Amino acid sequence: MGLIASEISSFYTQSEEESRLKLGLGPLEFERNKDLISRYLPAASGTIADVGGGPGHYASWLSTFGHQVVLIDPVAKHIQQAEKRSKQSKFKFQSFLGEARTLPLADQSADLVILHGPLYHLQKLDERIAALKEASRVLKPGGTILGFAINKAASTVAALQSGMIHLPEVFDMCKKELLSGEHQPPAAFPGMLAQAFFHSPSSLLSEFKLAGLHPLALFAVEGMAWMDNKYFESWATPAKRQRLLELLKLTEADQELLCFSPHMMLAAKAALI
Repeated sequence: MGLIASEISSFYTQSEEESRLKLGLGPLEFERNKDLISRYLPAASGTIADVGGGPGHYASWLSTFGHQVVLIDPVAKHIQQAEKRSKQSKFKFQSFLGEARTLPLADQSADLVILHGPLYHLQKLDERIAALKEASRVLKPGGTILGFAINKAASTVAALQSGMIHLPEVFDMCKKELLSGEHQPPAAFPGMLAQAFFHSPSSLLSEFKLAGLHPLALFAVEGMAWMDNKYFESWATPAKRQRLLELLKLTEADQELLCFSPHMMLAAKAALI
């Protein structure tokens, strides 16, 4: 049995996560994630665990600041890509095949733990709580956990914009996500994200608290900027891109508007005993 569900492993093995952040909304997601992560970076030469770090885009970037970065991912293809990226870079980082609930790291060894994929690819509540507790185990006193999640309204908003909401399979998928958070892509759309769990802002906060963590701040990643009906033209125009980013900064912490953002990031520390 693999480290993760076979459907998820197959999806990432067949897809090109290596290029995803360069296409579509990827550049917005990448820029925003780097901005949000930057706010919680440790002092120089800190240790960062990049859990679910994929092919190493963030690990490579983080290593340029002088941090000791350890990438853990359950997909062998991603580890191979991450190792290649590290070898080709002046700034090295380590990569290990592993899974969020059993990290190959010592107790209290990381200043910052970043959870990129576990909170949506672990579909059961007890699995996500286990991942959060494991992140807490490896966290140094005073360290920070950053958890990324997919908003349960994300597919519905996108389907409304594209008109795909009127396809019966897509409508059924959206209804299930809105009612239960469970994401099951229709068989007719093989390129869609594999099975996952999508959060509401309140459920994400609740899970962190159940894991014994103290939430610090919850942010929209893409916010509503991607809803510009000429988004790609705007993103390619410096003045318009700046306006979109200004709108994001204005609304990023407004929980009443989080439903418009495909991704969210929650920062937390271990709860004081």
